[in-house]
Amino acid sequence: MMHIHIKNLSYFLLLTFALLMFTCSVLAKSTSYSLQTGTHSVLKNVQNDIDEGKNDEALQKLLKMIAAGNIKDYDAAVVHQTVGYIHNNLGDFKASAESFVKALSYDALPEEVTHKLYYTVTQLLIYSEKYQEGLNYILKWFENEKKPEPEAYILAATAYYYLENHQEVISYASKAVSLTKTPPLNWYELLLSGYYETNDFDNAALTLEDIIIKYPAKKKYWIQLAGIYQQLGRDKKALAVYELAYAKDFLKKKQIVQLCKNYLYFENPFKAALILEKEIATGRIDTSLEMLTMLVDSWILAQENDKAESVFIEIINLYNDENSRLRLGQLYIENENWNNANEILNVELESEDLTLKSKINLLLGIAQFNIENLAEAALSFEQALSDKATEEQARWWLDNIKRKKEKNKNI
Repeated sequence: MMHIHIKNLSYFLLLTFALLMFTCSVLAKSTSYSLQTGTHSVLKNVQNDIDEGKNDEALQKLLKMIAAGNIKDYDAAVVHQTVGYIHNNLGDFKASAESFVKALSYDALPEEVTHKLYYTVTQLLIYSEKYQEGLNYILKWFENEKKPEPEAYILAATAYYYLENHQEVISYASKAVSLTKTPPLNWYELLLSGYYETNDFDNAALTLEDIIIKYPAKKKYWIQLAGIYQQLGRDKKALAVYELAYAKDFLKKKQIVQLCKNYLYFENPFKAALILEKEIATGRIDTSLEMLTMLVDSWILAQENDKAESVFIEIINLYNDENSRLRLGQLYIENENWNNANEILNVELESEDLTLKSKINLLLGIAQFNIENLAEAALSFEQALSDKATEEQARWWLDNIKRKKEKNKNI
């Protein structure tokens, strides 16, 4: 978010004060802008004190003059402005703003000084969290500024941000950005806040595109852009951004997983599997059941059954996951690897899921049938009768066993 740079502000106040002294000298012969002799003498001494770093002494002299009263409006305005400058030197920005506002209230300063003081007061008020007051002054400043600098638009946008007027944030921040070849990142952040708050994700995406061109090393904006693309339904663009960000090693676990999900969505499981395998090996992605299951799914979709088999075995060894046991058994049976199917499925099951147990028993029975272990196959099929999902197939296999036994008797 936008922050007022106090070092720069102090420098600007110094220029404003110098301009005031120069203007007072030039206009000394003018009745409207000539200081009383006493005021001029005190201000000269005060300026010497300021030059020597004696800000407290200078301040006391001016406060004594103000307390005494009996000075005309122009003198009072100059004195209060000088007090504001000293408060700034002392780091009391709230008091500095109050003094400058008091100086402006006399409506007695030269037009050029008044104009510059509007800008200075705006900075101090926004820094002091008086956003509406600061905004009032910057709007006055805009009225008489022929060619505002981008920083002025950002100042106004900052005030509007804290006043939660997001349309005006967009209006002023976008002007600032358009006037600058390489806008600072906090200007972009201000503009993005307006787009996000108004749900203008199309323009947010355009802004983020501009940011990653100008600041390609800033990781978070790549992630934001990919997220915005997904929100807008531009999934292919999101994938492209994730791919580039991954190539730059910008992604953390969450984003890497999202990249793999995008690959799966666009039917490129091989790339998903390669990345998951690599990141699990390096430890950036953990060997949780969820991640290993995603990896095995990717290998299966990529028709890499040998790779899938090794991951299934890892899952079973780590988690004794019976759903993975069932799926590995299916894989073995599809490839007519009966002995391996029998070995992986022929265990005591811990699951209370009757359907899952019945499916495992059905597959176990098929494996046992094909290695000519008919007695154990019959027992497995009988256990598979207990669930409707497998009952019909189990009965078919039991009838098949019965027919085979009768055939063997007749031989």
